[in-house]
Amino acid sequence: MLVIFGITGDLARKMTFRALYRLERRGLLDCPIVGVASDDIPVDKLVERAREAIGQSGEKFDDKVFARLASRLSYLSGDVTDSALYTSLAKQIGSGRRPLYYLEMPPALFAPIVENLAAADLVRGARVAVEKPFGHDLASARELNSRLRAVLDEEQILRVDHFLGKQPVVELQYLRFANRGLAELWDSKSISEIHVTMAENFGVEDRGSFYDAVGALRDVVQNHLLQVLALVTMEPPVGASADDLNDKKAEVFRAMPALEPARYVRGQYRATAMLPG
Repeated sequence: MLVIFGITGDLARKMTFRALYRLERRGLLDCPIVGVASDDIPVDKLVERAREAIGQSGEKFDDKVFARLASRLSYLSGDVTDSALYTSLAKQIGSGRRPLYYLEMPPALFAPIVENLAAADLVRGARVAVEKPFGHDLASARELNSRLRAVLDEEQILRVDHFLGKQPVVELQYLRFANRGLAELWDSKSISEIHVTMAENFGVEDRGSFYDAVGALRDVVQNHLLQVLALVTMEPPVGASADDLNDKKAEVFRAMPALEPARYVRGQYRATAMLPG
């Protein structure tokens, strides 16, 4: 079973519904999906939102595929800090299942959700995927990690940066290390500087409450863009494991000097009551 916290949010609208639809189309989705959020809506409304999100993504739409996906969906509305929600969720999950909890929520809610899941005896045999950003600074990230590890084993925790699943990002390693011609030229002697540009055709839109607490720097720079920078600049990993890859990324980050705020230009989104959220 897949349980998605925050299924009515921005990430679900832009990416999750489309990803689930693609899995369904390829015959790789074979479990029920429970959506959890604070919006007080019927499941029919959730299905309608999913259809709209997939249609707007430019995905080729197949009614039969979507009907199969829609039949998997159910929905629970409630406050994720309220234990009553987890009592209802326990009934929905039942026994004999090993759920994956996907937390598409602000980082301040990761620990309360996981602790409530544990209090309701819903983490045994389960896995928990938490989206970036993981905390808001080093101290909060360490505190969050400590709280998660208090109720979960390390192998139960999946720390997700969905940007790493984008095809151009995935292919960076192959572009660099499987291409001998490029590999010989891709070094500090041949490259004088690197520009990483993330261009988007939308603004804050309905994410005002999220951006007010998180901001663009934490939302995309310290995760998405630094991950891309690491893939562009790191040395070849010694093996194919995730740890081998992360070791080489860590070498890049340790070699980077600390930022000097005086040398950077930062902007601030202008708040307006005209936009929701």
